[in-house]
Amino acid sequence: MKRFGFSIFVVVLASLLVLACAKQIALTGGKKDVTPPEMQVASPANGSTNFSSKRIVVKFNEYITLNDVSSKLIVSPPMEEKPVAVVSGKKLKITLNPSQLKPNTTYCLNFNDAVADINENNALNSFVYAFSTGDDIDSLSFAGTVFDAFTRKPVDDAWVMLYSDFSDTAVSTTMPDYITKVNKQGNFRINFVAENDYKIFALRDNNSNFMFDLPEESIAFIDSTFRPSVEISYDTLKSKKDTLTDSIVTKSHFLPDDIKMLIFKEDKTPQFFKSSKRLKRNRFEFVFNFTQYEKYKFTVPGDDSAFVWAKENPDTVFLWLKDTALIASDTLKILAEYVDPAFPDSVHNDTLKFRKQDKLFADTVLTMKLSKEKRPDADYCISFSLPIESFDTSLLKLYGAVDTLFEEMDFKVEKDSSCPLNLRVVAEIAEGRKYKIVADSAFATCIYGYASMPDSVEVVPMRETDFGALKVLFQDDKPYLVELLQSDKVKARSAVADRQVSFVYLSPGKYDIRIINDENANGRWDTGDYTQHRQAEDVFYYPQPYEIRSSWEHEVTIENN
Repeated sequence: MKRFGFSIFVVVLASLLVLACAKQIALTGGKKDVTPPEMQVASPANGSTNFSSKRIVVKFNEYITLNDVSSKLIVSPPMEEKPVAVVSGKKLKITLNPSQLKPNTTYCLNFNDAVADINENNALNSFVYAFSTGDDIDSLSFAGTVFDAFTRKPVDDAWVMLYSDFSDTAVSTTMPDYITKVNKQGNFRINFVAENDYKIFALRDNNSNFMFDLPEESIAFIDSTFRPSVEISYDTLKSKKDTLTDSIVTKSHFLPDDIKMLIFKEDKTPQFFKSSKRLKRNRFEFVFNFTQYEKYKFTVPGDDSAFVWAKENPDTVFLWLKDTALIASDTLKILAEYVDPAFPDSVHNDTLKFRKQDKLFADTVLTMKLSKEKRPDADYCISFSLPIESFDTSLLKLYGAVDTLFEEMDFKVEKDSSCPLNLRVVAEIAEGRKYKIVADSAFATCIYGYASMPDSVEVVPMRETDFGALKVLFQDDKPYLVELLQSDKVKARSAVADRQVSFVYLSPGKYDIRIINDENANGRWDTGDYTQHRQAEDVFYYPQPYEIRSSWEHEVTIENN
């Protein structure tokens, strides 16, 4: 490897400098400067060996400035004290502490696009200064891409680190041997790496210490090790007498060059309330920091009848006070008890205190919304602004159109078990026919005794042909969970049974199809756990958005993965 060490370093460094110094040509005429600065000379020279200097001076061909150098300068391997870079005219002056340098180690100072000319701010892309404290410049490299383990989209805020220490605690307790940061496309390249075996990690480093030591930090890891290498291509030239053969190097291919890493945040962040608000004197909102899959309970001292509601597996819980004295009180406390999804054996007990706020009023009116539409797969729904205590069916009328007249119809009203703000009207409502719903005063009464106001609406049921259907077929028996998304929002979700799943009554439009290998069959995606060497549950997407057309029954087959 040493035979080619310096020549390969020259190839790598020259490539970086060519990219850094490439001229940008304006599309239109004019004399505006669009050319980034060019390095003229460095002292010590770029690529120096047996380095021991305290100061580096790099001279450019024009006056320069530094843009956000504190965050853009990446030093690999990391130093305990980061080098300090300042500008003096056309010179970039770098000061470092040589006593912190490891022996026989190649260091890379990557300024990314921090260096720019002072007039037009034309940035010099990927400017790199490298040196070695030993006799040789290490010249191998690692390259790849970091993706979010759930969305499978490239990330732009992760560090990639190499460790020659294979202990499980190395990434949490020691600095990496080499480090770099991904670009906006999630791609990374670590240059000037010594020939050795390494483990590779990616990290969202919240406290900027290059160690995985906070529960909020995200990590990607690969259990196997990598050894960088280079493949060299040769062209063979023969002498005139065909007795001697000479070879010249034509291409160097550095490996590994396509590492794919999936980064995730472990389910080890304790559950807590991200916010708790007194929206009105009688109404409160509690927002968890992530979905609450386990049991929870809210208690208001002095108000045993306080009303609590949330959707299944909620992020947000709502509470309505019933006691009039507490509603009028400026200060009060609410007790919350909940099991932590990340630590199911632990129970949290929080006391949430609320004080007087400006413009804080109680709900004093019950509003009602009568929809003009009815889906073919659901009962007609009447929604209210407050939880409903009771209703009087005799004060609601349903009429169906016959020719030009409306005739009264039979129906019944039920509370919606999934939402206390809704009532369901159960009736034989067919498509292709107009209907009218008339609600008299006091048809419904809320938990505070407020009665609904009169209202009426004509209803046109949506047709089954207004919707499409999708069947997703699989070739294996894994416990997949299929989600249909629009603008990253889940519109439908279902678990696979008998190698297939069907979605009906889908609104026309394009959907992303996300497939989760729900290994523990708990109906949701689970992250990985580094200490247990468990990766996040596998997620993959249908190659392109799938368009659902009205009155069509669609079918797609997912190939084995």
